Amino acid sequence: MKRALALGFTVSVYDGEEWALERSTDFEAITAEVHATDETTLRMRDETGNMVGSIYLVHGNEDDVICDHTDNERTAALVKGL
Repeated sequence: MKRALALGFTVSVYDGEEWALERSTDFEAITAEVHATDETTLRMRDETGNMVGSIYLVHGNEDDVICDHTDNERTAALVKGL
């Protein structure tokens, strides 16, 4: 999330039932919503509002919390090395 925010992206948090947070740049608010779920989808948008990609997290998967992500260069760069 810090990488996305540093690039000027907004982050939306889907908790499996609803978009709990939409187009936020508030790291603490994003983190709070992520920690409140067992599974989370993060959707990033650039400064023009275009979708960059999504990252699917399953908490409790130890080293494999990031289970899936959009297959494009910008999203791959966000998750590289995590």
